[in-house]
Amino acid sequence: MTDKQRVRIRIESRSGSETTVQKARGDLYRKGDHTYIRYEEEPNELGRTVTIIKLEDNQIRIIRQGDVQAEQTFVPGEKRTGFYHTPQLRMELEIETHKLTSEAIHGIGITRWSYDLYASGTHTGAYRIKLLIQEE
Repeated sequence: MTDKQRVRIRIESRSGSETTVQKARGDLYRKGDHTYIRYEEEPNELGRTVTIIKLEDNQIRIIRQGDVQAEQTFVPGEKRTGFYHTPQLRMELEIETHKLTSEAIHGIGITRWSYDLYASGTHTGAYRIKLLIQEE
């Protein structure tokens, strides 16, 4: 089943004492056992970017396409490689996910995870993410 459903998205990212919040509207659809959330980020100085969040059992994958291209995979207790590319910058990423919990049903609800991020081998921070998906 691939019926689309309009959703509101709120992503809260915490690192140290800093918190950033991103809000968007997008589409949620299911394909097999996976839930996908697709939205266009607000255009900024880096250009236009479409983000796809793939929710699986005990795994989250974030794919950004457009002027910013990136891929990150979060699996609790594992280190995964990813990348972040802009026209000006290319970085290889390593993501060490510590915890992943979800109170979401078919993508609707709250999913939380925490991880350490390494860019080109250098630790850049410890992050806690809260993803809230609501029906529009």
